[in-house]
Amino acid sequence: MTHLDESEVERFLGGDLPPDERRQMVRHLLKDCEPCRLKLASLSQVLFQAEDLKEDARGIQSFSYDAALARAANRAHLYQARYRKERELLEQALDIAPPDAKEGEEVYWRPFEALRGWSRVEALLRLSFEERYRDPKRMLLLALAARLAAEKLSPAELGPGLVADFQARAWAEVGNAYRVNEQLDFAETALSHAQDLLEDGTGDCLLLARMADIEASLRIDQRHMDKAIDLLAMVCNLYRQAGHLHLAGRALIKSGITTRYDGDPREAVRLLQEGLQLIDPQRDPRLAASAKLSIVDSMVDRDAFKDAGRMLLESGLRQTFADEPLNLLKLRWVEGKVLAGLGKLGRAERTFEQVREELLLREREYDAALVGLELAAVWLRQGKTAQVRELAEETYESLRDLGVHQEAFRAVLFLREACRRQAVTVSLLRKLHGFLVRLEWNPQLRFEP
Repeated sequence: MTHLDESEVERFLGGDLPPDERRQMVRHLLKDCEPCRLKLASLSQVLFQAEDLKEDARGIQSFSYDAALARAANRAHLYQARYRKERELLEQALDIAPPDAKEGEEVYWRPFEALRGWSRVEALLRLSFEERYRDPKRMLLLALAARLAAEKLSPAELGPGLVADFQARAWAEVGNAYRVNEQLDFAETALSHAQDLLEDGTGDCLLLARMADIEASLRIDQRHMDKAIDLLAMVCNLYRQAGHLHLAGRALIKSGITTRYDGDPREAVRLLQEGLQLIDPQRDPRLAASAKLSIVDSMVDRDAFKDAGRMLLESGLRQTFADEPLNLLKLRWVEGKVLAGLGKLGRAERTFEQVREELLLREREYDAALVGLELAAVWLRQGKTAQVRELAEETYESLRDLGVHQEAFRAVLFLREACRRQAVTVSLLRKLHGFLVRLEWNPQLRFEP
């Protein structure tokens, strides 16, 4: 049988399963299925208590199974009914528009009035997660409200382990929201507190996976790629063991993207393709599209232009990104690389010029400089050396005014001087482009002409 869901565990604890299903579940648990045993343990905390211990005349304590099972059955029925009711209220609340909130204040909103305890925390965390692309500041406010709600949970009602789990999860999501808002120091502090709380929790492997996933994202933003890749391998394994293949695939895709930026496009393609096979594209179309685009970009890094072009034609990414200007811009950038690699220089030139102009309009000067180096290589292959010299001067001035990393500035200064000496080559432009890309993800790099 597959892994148990919470409703099956509740019915098992409440004695509501038919005998054949109950025997099947027991056999499954005896196979040492860790994820299901953890679910059973976490729900059992609210059912079995110290009052089921009895002491004989000699002062020796023993466990009263009859009393415990009778109490468990009664509590399971009560818990099950309460769980279903709160789940219904939660889904109803989530169907209505998100609330407004101020930082540090709990969210008071009419659809939330009926929500108490864990369901309020769950609602706020879901709403926070949904805002990650639309409104990062709102994402943070909702996560902070979830943290406040989690701190009010009652250990007497849920058990200390479950309360610690909810609080750890809420603090972790606060850390993730700070990360999305580029407040990495606050993110580090929040995540550290979440990990302290996790030690008092139930040992839920899915919560452990989620927290490791959040930490991996933080390490990526901090440019600690090796640590991030190790964490993502652990995340993938945990989700596989729990039977959550979509989430395991998501971790593989994230690892593939990170591996590409770490300078290994061949391994990146392998991870991305494996991840793409595991995920459900209908569940997260954006993730599937991101994986496809990263595979094409990694193929370009390996000079596999024909394969990259074929995948672009079959991907449908233009339709997917039609309403997402920045992602469409990234796609056109990759299309320009493929066209240049296939020798279609005129089309590549027009594509790079358009992408660079739009990036400058959006004040993304560093990305515009990277596209400019691709454009310069196309111009050089066409014999347009004057345009290359002019672009090198413009890029130098732009990055100087931007105040970029010292090594990036050294690289574009070297390019400007090479152009003035008429010593620039396509090979040099590619070397400079590769260095500037890697420097974004590894600030410790040093430019060596």
